Amino acid sequence: MKMINYTMSAVACMVLLFASTSGFTWETYDSVIAVVNDTSIIESEIDSKFSQLLKFKSIPKNRYVAEKSRILDKYIEDALVMEAADNEAIVVTDRRVLGHIEELMKQYFSTKIQDKKKLDKQVAKVMNRLEKQLAEDTMVDDKELDANIDGFIGFIESRFQIGFKDYFEEIRAQIMREQVMSIAIGVSPPGPDEAMDFYKKNKSKFGDEVWVKHILIVPAGGSFTAERDANQKMSALRERIMAGESFEKLAVVNSQDRESAARGGDLGWKMLAEMDPYLAGYINQMRGTGQISQVFKSGMGYHIVKLMGRRPITYEKVERLIMYKLYNENMFEQFKKWVDRRKKESEIQIFMKNYVAST
Repeated sequence: MKMINYTMSAVACMVLLFASTSGFTWETYDSVIAVVNDTSIIESEIDSKFSQLLKFKSIPKNRYVAEKSRILDKYIEDALVMEAADNEAIVVTDRRVLGHIEELMKQYFSTKIQDKKKLDKQVAKVMNRLEKQLAEDTMVDDKELDANIDGFIGFIESRFQIGFKDYFEEIRAQIMREQVMSIAIGVSPPGPDEAMDFYKKNKSKFGDEVWVKHILIVPAGGSFTAERDANQKMSALRERIMAGESFEKLAVVNSQDRESAARGGDLGWKMLAEMDPYLAGYINQMRGTGQISQVFKSGMGYHIVKLMGRRPITYEKVERLIMYKLYNENMFEQFKKWVDRRKKESEIQIFMKNYVAST
């Protein structure tokens, strides 16, 4: 591998001279921060990605260079993958990316919609709407559907601490990597015996399946006043429940999860792994049947939860999750080896000042 680390130079600070009717003008082009074979990576891409990261993550200033170097390393990997994908004519459409996040959509909307047919219909509507938004197609106004999409996007950004656009493109890159890996080295899924063996060794780590009811209040906007009002309303509701009022009747009248509210807040049996991580984390601490939680906040809003039951998760419930986990671990290991090999075969030039190579 020809990996050369330069400080900013004439190559990285290209300035072109243009003729105009009034004479000559200078136009400064974006700095090239790295070149991978025939692909240039520009500084503004790295800076933009880093700025997005700072919105979700606190990074000490003495780690800025190392973090930007890590981002650049990721761009270099992506350039190598894109090169291989181009050679194999691999294309990943927006629709295919949406297909990969469909399960997350179902997870998000299942707290609002219990009926499977209604849930599938809602997810299909959201996927179609998102696809049109991504393609910048003209759409009929639908404020309710757009509000649902905004809620889902907020759920993604809260859960993964990354902007939705970056998350979407990361899923696209992941699909691209998987296809490149399947062609380049033939990564195959694990067999059922391997999956069952993993389940037996890690059974205690899967957690339980829980039956819960909840009351949900969503703050009207992201202001401090809206958050305070939602919290105060939930605190008042909890006091009424603890004083003996029916949880179920209060859920019917007050919960903004209208689908479960009609059933007294009943969400049915759920795996903790399927739920919003904040919601799952809090419920996992509850033990007694009939226990009422404190007021707490998840990526969806403010909750009060009533635990109705808890039972161990069977292998059938987690088989797909295990297969996916084992496949991803194998693919990641093989991908690292493939990247190392491709770097040695490629010409990579780095112009980033104080670049820190990944270990």
